[in-house]
Amino acid sequence: MEKLKITSRRLQIVVFILIILMPCTVALNTVTGAWAELLNLPQGISLDETQISGMSLSVVLMLGSIKPVVYMIAFWFLYKLLGLYREGIIFTAENVAAIRRIGWAVASIDIVDMIQTVITGPILTFYEISSGYVAIRLEVGYLIIGLFIVLTAYVMDMGRKLKEQDNLVI
Repeated sequence: MEKLKITSRRLQIVVFILIILMPCTVALNTVTGAWAELLNLPQGISLDETQISGMSLSVVLMLGSIKPVVYMIAFWFLYKLLGLYREGIIFTAENVAAIRRIGWAVASIDIVDMIQTVITGPILTFYEISSGYVAIRLEVGYLIIGLFIVLTAYVMDMGRKLKEQDNLVI
């Protein structure tokens, strides 16, 4: 049990650093003018960087921050789960809920990425930052992993309930 607590504490530090790095990457892309990377634009889409200022800068930053925010949420839920493990709390309803939240957050990364891709073209066109385009991207890697995590949480919850019922039997 002590090894789990030590490992959880170390992993919490790593996860906290990753939470801090997410806004730093958005800021770095902004400062360096790496707008295509920030917005995850399809190849061949050119931007008129002179149009990115004021309100359009805010909109571009919001668009570019959508996916990093979801990553931060998933990392935060992982941080909280590791905190439970660090305190020696395992196989409880609280753990199952934390794992389930992580699963849904991970699954939402692909969903949010698809939404971001669809809305970026029309928004950039509206602010005259790029010529008109609409892109659709279907990625399901994180969705599959996230749903598998949710399924694992469901199975853990069933096991936890069976263990509780078994403890009640004399």
